[in-house]
Amino acid sequence: KPSVSTEKIYHLLSLDKGDFQQTYPIARQVFADESILQMLSSSDLSQNSVYKIISNSQLPTPNSQLIQVSITEISTYMQNVLLRDTDQMSMSSALEVRTPFLDYELVAYVLGIEDKFKYPHSPKKLLVDSLGDLLPNEIVHRKKMGFVLPWEYWMKNELKMFCEKNIHELSERENFNSQYLKSLWNRFLKGDKRVTWAKLWIL
Repeated sequence: KPSVSTEKIYHLLSLDKGDFQQTYPIARQVFADESILQMLSSSDLSQNSVYKIISNSQLPTPNSQLIQVSITEISTYMQNVLLRDTDQMSMSSALEVRTPFLDYELVAYVLGIEDKFKYPHSPKKLLVDSLGDLLPNEIVHRKKMGFVLPWEYWMKNELKMFCEKNIHELSERENFNSQYLKSLWNRFLKGDKRVTWAKLWIL
């Protein structure tokens, strides 16, 4: 079915080899390479920053897959999205946020634990086991609760004029393909599942 997940699976299956350096960027990228090429009047995909970070990182041997994922997540998604967003949102409300699980000694220790102890037979097993009886059962076994703001609704309603104005202004810049950007915005408004709110919000 048409969806972002289907497109990613297609690109993963199209790889000449399924090593970590090729699969991770696809798993995390918002726009597929061909979309980037269509969107920009000129683009050098070899400059992809995620590929560069993976290439330059001192990743462990390929059989330590969970450690590879952890190091790369810390270097990319966590630092560039999660921590940045947390900092911006907390500072705007005059809150000082602490991240105790990112204490450098704890991170170094956990990265040194072999993969065989980390595979999630139950959620956050290492953390839960380390706390023993300090965590009540209703916390340990509580159903996972996501927290997603209604961006799609906002962008199609209260934020529609704001988004439309900015997309059109961006499309007029010489580095961008105007027709392609406007097409993405229209597809989003019509409910195309392959054009998510995140793609348009980034633009």
